[in-house]
Amino acid sequence: MVQPGDYTSNSGEASAELTGIYAGYALILLAAPTFGVAAAIGLLRVWGRSAPVDPMLRSHFIFQQRTLVAAVCAIVAGALLILVNLGVFVLFVMAVWTIVRGALGLKDLLNGRPIAAPRRLFY
Repeated sequence: MVQPGDYTSNSGEASAELTGIYAGYALILLAAPTFGVAAAIGLLRVWGRSAPVDPMLRSHFIFQQRTLVAAVCAIVAGALLILVNLGVFVLFVMAVWTIVRGALGLKDLLNGRPIAAPRRLFY
């Protein structure tokens, strides 16, 4: 977490990376209310991008990538499973999982902690 008085020579670059991580969490938290549009935008945003150098930001970036990929896959699967009356259940579980995972990741970012295991499916 950046504290007042913490200024380094690359603070502009670190600030831009931190802002990008916050934007990623915003898109994750907006995935359910926007019916997956924000998740698709977030996935396009992180897909071809390299991870930050800072270990804390890197763990959050990987966590966001994993969350967005799983959310988009669940949205597609849920949309297809609507044909056999399972899609609404899949979409509901995906929405709850995405919101909880995004909120817990954002909480860790606000506290200045890295994600312990960013590639795990559950937090």
